[in-house]
Amino acid sequence: MDLANKITKMAYREAFKKLQEGMSPRELRNHIQQAHSEMGVSGGGSPQFGYISAFPHGSREVYKLHEGDIVLVDGGTSVEGYRSDVTRTIVFGKPSDKQKRVFDIVLKAQTEAMKAVRPGKTCESIDAVARKVIEDTGFGAGYEYFAHRLGHGIGMEGHEYPYLVKGNKLKLKPGMTFSNEPGIYIYGEFGVRIEDCFVVTEDGGKILGGMITRAIDLPFG
Repeated sequence: MDLANKITKMAYREAFKKLQEGMSPRELRNHIQQAHSEMGVSGGGSPQFGYISAFPHGSREVYKLHEGDIVLVDGGTSVEGYRSDVTRTIVFGKPSDKQKRVFDIVLKAQTEAMKAVRPGKTCESIDAVARKVIEDTGFGAGYEYFAHRLGHGIGMEGHEYPYLVKGNKLKLKPGMTFSNEPGIYIYGEFGVRIEDCFVVTEDGGKILGGMITRAIDLPFG
């Protein structure tokens, strides 16, 4: 899983170098698939541009890339049967102050959630940590802007039980693997999501695949 996640992050990094004005999501998807293939695996990603990024699971509408647009990509691959799941959000061109502010909030939510991971903590408590960061910065209560659970189990399937979600009191144990993917979605404007998979360790958690997001212009560390 560590290798699968690293490959997907490397594939995104290579594909992002080919962004250009007027590009369609399909064109970027093809570049992501090609980058995975060049590293010996079958993998891909689903790009969303501009205001379409405010729909967490995408849209059938085709919107082509313009200067200042959010680029959000979610996808993964498989290595020896074990899955990756990675989301990265960047801006094509110079980010606006609002884009940077929302991005920084989402990054803080992801970071604080990771700090809270340790054996014995409940699944719902990790979700609550990330959600509180977003709520405390004015982006609604509950699921108003952060419209989905924090994470899902992952292993030999891309989405597996258990989930990091309110109501799940299952306690974390070493070796469990999850996604950590907070987001803020502002309909009519843009969405931001950052997703990395992690494994619960004896004394905390470790992000799989490295290349940890540091800022809106440093999506791979």
